[in-house]
Amino acid sequence: MVDGEEILEETLAFTTTHLQSVVTDHPNNPLAKRVIRALNRPIRKDLTRVEARHYISIYQQDESHNKSLLKLAKLEFNLLQSLHRKELS
Repeated sequence: MVDGEEILEETLAFTTTHLQSVVTDHPNNPLAKRVIRALNRPIRKDLTRVEARHYISIYQQDESHNKSLLKLAKLEFNLLQSLHRKELS
């Protein structure tokens, strides 16, 4: 094990355990879905663009979302998707 990795493993185990207990204790909390997804699909193991699309949907449902930011995120996602389609054709 590389120097410092042991503390990272301990930290990961600690936070995972506590986040799971929070979700179990408060299943109706609005953050519960996000926590569950984060525990099941950590950013380091996920496809960034797929996760971005998922988060846009979640953010849109949040009553306090910033409409301009949401619109910008959707435009950016669609623009990049269009670029990828052009590259593939």
